[in-house]
Amino acid sequence: MVADRAEGLRERKKRRTRQTIIEVAHELFHAKGFEATTLEEIAAGADVSVRTLFRYFTGKEAIALAPLDEMGDLTVAALRRRPADEPPLAALRAAAMSAWALMSPDGQALRHYADQLLPSEQASPLAGAVLSRLIVIGDRLAMELVDNDEAVDEPRACVEPPPDIPDIPDIPDTPEALAASATGPAARFPAPIAELDAQLTVVRFLSAIQVAIRFWCGSGSTDLSVLLVVVETCLDRICSSP
Repeated sequence: MVADRAEGLRERKKRRTRQTIIEVAHELFHAKGFEATTLEEIAAGADVSVRTLFRYFTGKEAIALAPLDEMGDLTVAALRRRPADEPPLAALRAAAMSAWALMSPDGQALRHYADQLLPSEQASPLAGAVLSRLIVIGDRLAMELVDNDEAVDEPRACVEPPPDIPDIPDIPDTPEALAASATGPAARFPAPIAELDAQLTVVRFLSAIQVAIRFWCGSGSTDLSVLLVVVETCLDRICSSP
């Protein structure tokens, strides 16, 4: 029992140290810029040695992207717990809100994160890394949607699917075969493919979140309730669109 309690204290201390490093780093990124901030400054601000800092992160980029990684991990975990027959955008929405509640960000801190990761007025040195992370997160979310689709009889959808979609057998399972199956000017895409549907759904979802955050940052607000309203509005619009 004592050993378990000690282990729990150590883990909590590690989480606090990690979070302090992230917060100090993003404050410095906001004040000085990502490229001008040094690891030594981050370590000093977090009251740890540079060696200790490297026990938590591989470098500045990893620190900068940590909030995005955490949000992605929490959203994937929450999506895995959603009902298998829930419409995909509704499931993504609920999962993201669950992750948000667990992270419980501070308004000013979130602005600092967003200003670095999704700047609206200038190019970001992190743009490539952010895009790469979003692709990875999107792939993980899409995989969860596909897995859930396979667990139910009917595919999940945000709105009622159009009627009388023909069932086309032997759907090509590679991009090359898919391209070869389209012949003539009137050829159209084969019947719904689960993996593509999931990817497209996730892209719409993540795009709506990004638009909402950029809009919120552009307004100069640090009020999280305002951000949530903008997020809900953006998600409502993509969920009701054809």
